[in-house]
Amino acid sequence: MGFILEPNNGGDDFVINGWNWRPTISLLERLGVVPNGERSERCLGNGCGGYFSIEEAIRAADVLEEFLASLNASHRILHDGLITDKPIDYQKPISEWTADDTYDHYSAKYEVLIAFARFCRTSGGFLVH
Repeated sequence: MGFILEPNNGGDDFVINGWNWRPTISLLERLGVVPNGERSERCLGNGCGGYFSIEEAIRAADVLEEFLASLNASHRILHDGLITDKPIDYQKPISEWTADDTYDHYSAKYEVLIAFARFCRTSGGFLVH
C-alpha cells in the first residue's frame, strides 16, 4: 500500500510506501509532532482525513533533520523506534517470512526520511491520501 502526500502549496506530491510511512508516523508521534490517537490513525489510512498543518510540517522537518544528523545513510528506524543498519533481506519470498521478517521490513529508511523532511519544509502542510 502506498500513500500520496498532497502539498497545500500546489507543488509536487510525495509518494511513500506503507513500509516506510507507518514507522515514520510512529517516529513523529514519539518526537511530539503528530498527536497520538485519532490524528495519527487518520494519517495511516488512505482517504481517512489525515493531514499535517503547515506548522506540523515545518516542525516535522525540524525534528527529523535534527534526529537524522546523528545517523548515517545505512540506518533505518524500525516501527518501535530502534535504529538498525542491518540490511533488509529482499531475496526471501514473502511466503517464507516470519513475524520477525515482517517487523524488520516495516522501517523508515534514512534516505526516505531525508526526502520526506525536504518535502515537509516546502509543502505548506499536506493531506494524506
